[in-house]
Amino acid sequence: LQARLEKALPGLSIQVVSASQDKSRLVILATAATNPGTYYLLDRKTSKMMVIAAPFDRLRSKKLADMDSVSYTARDGLDIPAYLTLPAGRTPKNLPMVVMPHGGPFARDEWGFDTWAQFLASRGYVVLQPNFRGSTGYGRQFVEKGNGQWGRGMQDDIDDGVKWLVARGMVDAKRVCIMGASFGGYAAEWGAVRNPDIYRCAISFAGV
Repeated sequence: LQARLEKALPGLSIQVVSASQDKSRLVILATAATNPGTYYLLDRKTSKMMVIAAPFDRLRSKKLADMDSVSYTARDGLDIPAYLTLPAGRTPKNLPMVVMPHGGPFARDEWGFDTWAQFLASRGYVVLQPNFRGSTGYGRQFVEKGNGQWGRGMQDDIDDGVKWLVARGMVDAKRVCIMGASFGGYAAEWGAVRNPDIYRCAISFAGV
């Protein structure tokens, strides 16, 4: 079923988000980094699919920022996967940045449409979303590297992402902010305390 859906809606991230009790009718969400998404109702008996909702419809005429999958090396040699959103139409040189660590912390960011990243990019900011050690989706060993590393190795991974982009000349070291929710809010608060030399400001939403 997943293969058929991906063939019918190429280039999109596709999820089954709801189903009837007998699984004959499914609600499908199809999105992309530059596509706010469309909900479809699929009738598996007739193999017909119809649009039932298209959220953020006023964004569909706007030029949205693409999200790239990247990776960088932390100070202890660990490879850190991340997502990088660059403001559309801007030369990626000495730009201001917001680094956005995810919540959890035993969770992860994924490729796709992100309202916060798109809002910030539309204002000219580079957005980095690091899947620091302890993030899920990269194997048990990567998750376990996060044990006992709140404010330590996890924080190093976030800081090292900033340093990586500054070293590449993409980001202005004097204009970097850190923001997040839940554990990301904790990381933002701790970043301001531990590394005021790196972060110009910090924003915590529901920080631990």
